[in-house]
Amino acid sequence: MKKEFLNLRNIFCEKLYPAVVKEGTTCWDFYINSTEENLEKYNKSLDELSDLYKNKDFYTKLKNIDESVLEKHEKKQLKDLIKNFKEELEAGEDLKNLRETESLIAKKYNSYKPEINGKQTTKTEITKILQTEKDQKLREQAYLANIKGADLITEDLKNFVIKRNEYAKKQGYENYFEYKLKEDYEVDKKELEKLLEDVYKKSKKNIKKVLEKNKKNLREIFKTKNLESYHYGLLVDTSPEKKINEFIKTNEQMIEISLQTYRNMGYDVDKLIKENKLTLDLFPKQNKNTHGFSFDIDAGKDARILANLTNNANSLETLNHEMGHSIYTLEISRDLPFLDRTTYPAMTEAVAMLMQDLQKRENILKDIIPAGLAENYKSTFKEDELKFIAKSLTIINFEKEMYKNPKQDLKKLWHDMKVKYQMRDKSEKLDNGWAAIPHYLSHPAYYQNYFRATIMKAQMYNYLKTKLGNITENSKTAEVLREKLLKYGTSMEENELIENMTGKKLSVDDFINSIL
Repeated sequence: MKKEFLNLRNIFCEKLYPAVVKEGTTCWDFYINSTEENLEKYNKSLDELSDLYKNKDFYTKLKNIDESVLEKHEKKQLKDLIKNFKEELEAGEDLKNLRETESLIAKKYNSYKPEINGKQTTKTEITKILQTEKDQKLREQAYLANIKGADLITEDLKNFVIKRNEYAKKQGYENYFEYKLKEDYEVDKKELEKLLEDVYKKSKKNIKKVLEKNKKNLREIFKTKNLESYHYGLLVDTSPEKKINEFIKTNEQMIEISLQTYRNMGYDVDKLIKENKLTLDLFPKQNKNTHGFSFDIDAGKDARILANLTNNANSLETLNHEMGHSIYTLEISRDLPFLDRTTYPAMTEAVAMLMQDLQKRENILKDIIPAGLAENYKSTFKEDELKFIAKSLTIINFEKEMYKNPKQDLKKLWHDMKVKYQMRDKSEKLDNGWAAIPHYLSHPAYYQNYFRATIMKAQMYNYLKTKLGNITENSKTAEVLREKLLKYGTSMEENELIENMTGKKLSVDDFINSIL
């Protein structure tokens, strides 16, 4: 019976593999150039992938497998395959409709061209204005230019949430948020809520201290008692990041810093790029998705990074993050069965977030900035972690409540969540800023992976630091990461991977100690 399953699995994967690669490449083409033609090709590849799971005879054979004869991980593969077949055979048209709706909303949002004073601009430029500009009118115009893009899809998203909930109820779930948590991420809702509350309880005092300090600075700078959304994001004159941005002169310099960081850890990134295993599309252009993603097209062979960068520390952080995802993809062993040549969402985010932290934890900027500035920049790490917790709690809890009742006033819900977790002023004007968060459309219930990844990365970094010293100054880092974690893909469970790498079970201790 075990041999029968392995044979069925391998036969199916011979067809699944090229379909997955095609879906990934057409998705990439659509995201970097959102034309009607590329959308049509992407949707066609999605349909072809879905059609593979509509073979009733194959589905029946899988259901007749006696799972008691299988190894633990093989049982999971069988369960996942049966789930995918069941969904397509029983709800294939519903899933297709959801996919097409998502693509149409994405195209609508991606085609939006923000303007300030009648002049077309980019999201990258808007971010730069909010980081550097003290002219409140210009800040407000920049912020509203971004919000107009969100307004454009607000009703579409709201109706999409309702449609997703209808699908989830057919699958036996209260709503789509709970469905995605369990079915896609294997996360128990109650355990997640317990984790969120535990971390928030232990860090709330420190979060409040950091956020109140930030608000005090902004009130003094803008000479106002009542802060609005457009006041946030400014890098104050005393901010080390603002000063560092002055030293990052060009886009090319920023990219080189990131690539050199990975070289120093033992990754031959130049060879990966030359052999087209690693593809970089890093700057804004027309019809391109305005966010940042890593595409794991083909584990061990093809990873691609879409980003919209400029020459500053924030873009360096973004590039290091997305490079972390791509390196993970490329380090997965090709010897694994195809179904295992992927990553757990929280685990790949943990690696990516560990990498994005390096400019604030180690010395990757030492060649371009003074030593004193580097130390000041490192001192901001704890504050940034606390702000991230507050932001994550806002985003995760908003999404959870939105799916519970999508017909409520979502502007008010977004406002109330910001007041509760980010200590925003109650007088702050309501807006649809929530709709500008890409994960709500493309990766529902995903943001909790970042939160869990934050816990993981702290434990992983402490292990690496103890074993190797500064990991960006030790060329053995790549080997240790590969042998202890990356090469296994999903052939081991998430918690097993953490324990295999660090020698201990996952706990919040390392993270809590890093922020107190």
